[in-house]
Amino acid sequence: MSTDFDVVVCGGGLAGLTFARQIRRDHPAFSVAVVEKTARPLPEAGHKVGESTVELGSQYLERLGLRDYLHERHLIKFGLRFFPGGGHLPIEERIEIGPINQPVVSSYQIDRGRFESDLRDMVVDEDGVRLFEGATVRDYAIGPGDTPHHVEVETQEGRVELSARWLVDATGRAGLLRGRMKLKRGGKHEANAGWFRIKGRFDINTLASDGSQRFMQVPEGQDRWLSTNHLMGEGYWVWLIPLASGYTSVGVVAHEHVHPFETVKDLEAVQAFLRTHEPQLAEALADAEVLDFRCLRRYCHTVSRCWHPDRWALIGEAGTASRSLTVSKGCTCS
Repeated sequence: MSTDFDVVVCGGGLAGLTFARQIRRDHPAFSVAVVEKTARPLPEAGHKVGESTVELGSQYLERLGLRDYLHERHLIKFGLRFFPGGGHLPIEERIEIGPINQPVVSSYQIDRGRFESDLRDMVVDEDGVRLFEGATVRDYAIGPGDTPHHVEVETQEGRVELSARWLVDATGRAGLLRGRMKLKRGGKHEANAGWFRIKGRFDINTLASDGSQRFMQVPEGQDRWLSTNHLMGEGYWVWLIPLASGYTSVGVVAHEHVHPFETVKDLEAVQAFLRTHEPQLAEALADAEVLDFRCLRRYCHTVSRCWHPDRWALIGEAGTASRSLTVSKGCTCS
């Protein structure tokens, strides 16, 4: 089989797979390969950044022909919802900011493991992408002028060298090209995050001390729990994201100058933070089965450039990591 490609994408997560699908749909004559270190089967609810899409990201996914799939396999999100005021107030006494009806433009809560496993099938079977699973990029060389780039890949069958007219880094925070080329720059938004998933659906209505299901006039049949709910206080916000696999993602984002990294560095620290700042939520989660934990320190970063005339590019979190951890990342350049 040919090892010469128009585009080689290093990294087969959300950014790499959607980018590969976009290239094949926009330029059917282009040959595309994706190199991804993890092999299937993937856990259905992969613990990754980017479980909640905003409308712009959702429009990108729908443009890739994924609308029917998203409606069938994931949750339609009831918009973004915010509860500022701090956790010392009962939730029904806090201001609620959010839609009262399903937004006209859809967005989704995405099970990343399920999504990426399904999307691997789609890019291979529907789009004709060559997918190297369980493969690691060992080295690469940028070709001078118009000569091809070379990518050395360790596959399950042995080493293979790929040539590429374009080389695309979609390796996320590992930053394959970004690291060697010293492209990373700091961000002014200094914040840290720690998050975990619990088994089962968590309904934010259960936090109401008076048993009320209506904090504001959300019509019956519109489920508040389907929103990306944010509980907000000084220097922090807590997210609650439902997933179609039956899990709920719970996370804390804290500004460094108010709440240092130690407040979110591990599960015990995050649970202590919730007991202090969001005691209603902490009590409601006290008996929940925690499945995993992850944290990121000063997660926001930028790069000096995302693409180059020498035919290489950075997409997704290999490029710029935005302020919002809950927004799924599509490609950042095309």
